[in-house]
Amino acid sequence: MWIALHFWSALYLCCLVLAGYALLDWMAIGLTRVERFGLAIILGPGVFGFCLVMISMVGIPPARGEIILLGGVFAIVATLARIWRRRAEPIYLPPEKTPVWILLLCPIAIGYGLYAVGTDVLVFPTLEWDAFAIWQLKAKVLATAALYPRPAYFFDVRLSYSHLRYPLLWPMICAGIDAANQSLREGLGKLPAYLFYLGTGICIYGTVRRSRGRTAAIIAAGLVLTAPVVYRYGGSGTAEMALTAFFTASILCILRWQQAQRWGDLILCALFSAAMAWTKNEGQALALINGIVILVLSPRPLGRKNILAVLAFAAIVIVLFIPWLIFIHPLPRSDEDYANRLNPYEISTHLYRLPAIIRAMLTEVANVKDWGIFWILLAALAVLARGSSMSRTMRTLWVLLILQALVYIPPYMVANWDLDELLPATVDRLFMHMMPAAALLIGLLWPRPVLTVNAAAIE
Repeated sequence: MWIALHFWSALYLCCLVLAGYALLDWMAIGLTRVERFGLAIILGPGVFGFCLVMISMVGIPPARGEIILLGGVFAIVATLARIWRRRAEPIYLPPEKTPVWILLLCPIAIGYGLYAVGTDVLVFPTLEWDAFAIWQLKAKVLATAALYPRPAYFFDVRLSYSHLRYPLLWPMICAGIDAANQSLREGLGKLPAYLFYLGTGICIYGTVRRSRGRTAAIIAAGLVLTAPVVYRYGGSGTAEMALTAFFTASILCILRWQQAQRWGDLILCALFSAAMAWTKNEGQALALINGIVILVLSPRPLGRKNILAVLAFAAIVIVLFIPWLIFIHPLPRSDEDYANRLNPYEISTHLYRLPAIIRAMLTEVANVKDWGIFWILLAALAVLARGSSMSRTMRTLWVLLILQALVYIPPYMVANWDLDELLPATVDRLFMHMMPAAALLIGLLWPRPVLTVNAAAIE
């Protein structure tokens, strides 16, 4: 029983990774192996979970047979990509001197993070309330019933605490574990969260490593993987780690689009943005932010290619998200449906909440218990770099970070909760979603490395 359980769970995770490589190798060129792996283990669960949602929406619940069939298809596509797809060689920085304390301290800290989140994923049951009520409960429903016809669960207003109109990508990814094992095992559905945890750190490391060197990359990735908030939510079963990972990958694709303007990178960014929209309501706002950044901060923003790129980005995201809008149309609304309250009237009548919201967000920046030195270090590096020239990449990251902070304010203003209860319970999660852009900024603001050889001698 134990061996079978872990075999089918491992096979399902392998199918998720294969799905990522299958699409990634057709779309992206010039990636380092580290970047390819990081993007693949984030893209894979999103693509595979979306396929399971679409199959469920035509009346077929997720099952072992469908998972094996999908995995086989993606394995064939990945193999063909390896045979036929052209690859450009990535450009590496020359070797550098890395301080001994970084080589010793950072791997130990990252190793502890891998252990802590892994233990939460593999050993502990679902303990966090939102993880159970909103996400893992839906996963059990999706593992036992197809989305067509709509299960009675989605019409039961007594269950409104579980946010009946929340997107279903993360619960479906979790439901795949139960479907593969043909049993509903408590806590087992959290396993895919470990892929998102690893992928987030690897993508940050690979992006910074390419442009700023190994030392800055280790520090930036280490700060993310070892943040107390990430320990809290990384393996808890909530959708926070999935949304953070999708946003991290989308940022990497935006930066690659700005540098080379390859269509594959834009399509990948659209896929990650659609995955964000399918993960949480906040992800829909983040997808809009990505579109704005592509429109405004790409080279020649009003050029024909960039306008076409923005239209293509929007079309992909909208087409992929329409099935969810159709699905939720007949579902009942409740007090937990914050999106329905986001209108000018509700926002204007709750402006008195704005000072408390801003104060809570500023306080969170200095919350060492939640973040260690993460946000303090970003502020210090930003002050030290004041007056120096700012690259397009850094401007993009700052804009993403600022827009992300601003977009979270309106939902707090219209929420039907008392702010004294709501803010302490949720502001750390919102800042977790903001970590990717901030971590990349830390890496890019880190002092340039001392090279061990003359750069001109590197071929």
